[in-house]
Amino acid sequence: MGEVIDWITELWRSIWSFLGPIATVLLIILILYIRDPEKFDRIAIHISWALSRASRHFEKSAIRREVKYLITREFIRNFPREEVPEIPEIVVEWGDEDRAYRDAKAGKLVIVLKSGRRSHYENIARALITSIPDLLSSEMKVVYDNKLITCLSAHVARSIAKENQPVVTAINEAIDSLTRDDVNLRKLASELVEIDDRSLLSRVLIPEMIEIAKLRYPRRDSSIDEEVLKLVDMFYPLARGEVIDEPMVYGKYIRILFVLVARPEKIEAMLEPHVSYVKHVLRKYQGINSIYILAAGENVVAAKALKMLLENELRSMNLEPMLRDYEYEGRYRDAPKMKLYLCKIKIL
Repeated sequence: MGEVIDWITELWRSIWSFLGPIATVLLIILILYIRDPEKFDRIAIHISWALSRASRHFEKSAIRREVKYLITREFIRNFPREEVPEIPEIVVEWGDEDRAYRDAKAGKLVIVLKSGRRSHYENIARALITSIPDLLSSEMKVVYDNKLITCLSAHVARSIAKENQPVVTAINEAIDSLTRDDVNLRKLASELVEIDDRSLLSRVLIPEMIEIAKLRYPRRDSSIDEEVLKLVDMFYPLARGEVIDEPMVYGKYIRILFVLVARPEKIEAMLEPHVSYVKHVLRKYQGINSIYILAAGENVVAAKALKMLLENELRSMNLEPMLRDYEYEGRYRDAPKMKLYLCKIKIL
């Protein structure tokens, strides 16, 4: 009996001498994942890239993991939660061309990358640019001009991958290739950078484009693209804090009014000039469907007061406003970081 016990003890020691270190490593990995899943994901990505040097199979696996991380982690950070639909399961495959499509039944977004491309940074860049329209709203690919959507997607992709400089470089090369022979697209790409510094891209432009795409799908009208470009032209000076005489876009599809709370004399007048201007615009231009209040720095408090004044005024006009506001930090004029405020008043 003693020999049996000794044998079992020796067997257990042998097993532990082999499995013990493995079990310890697995325990450490489990603790790391529980405490910080995002850090765990980054470590897993680094390990995948290290293994990718051994074979093309591991390289594809590393690309898949990196793309999934950027979409499920960084993409969500760039948009207010209520503006972003639920992220589907991400599947990365290889085929004859770059494309993306939704598999609604399976709840997946399938990203297909062109086979044979050797630069894994370019593969990641192309995966992001190709998939972003479907992540935002697949209707956008039908309703808007393809070059316009690609330019917009590339800029969003650059924001998502900003911590990965080689991928950003690959995205910039894609933007240069797209805009090289198109003056309007080059201008758009330049303006999007300024707009995004104040988060007007993710909080205003893209949500408005998504809303229009869902209403218009599957009908295509080139005038929608023209109105979007007018809206971007409007954003550019607004993002820089410049005063505009008539800060609005009033078209067939986009009917938006902006109120920039910045002038001291209007704040000192208890914001009455702003309220009077909004009432004047609503009487003159029928069908304004969104009002945006913008402010920065010490003017944020006044902007919040204006929000309440306008809500009461709109209700007195028998209108039904729906309000949503954001307070956040971003670049403004020469300040790299400043408190910013945006309130969207949707008129139902």
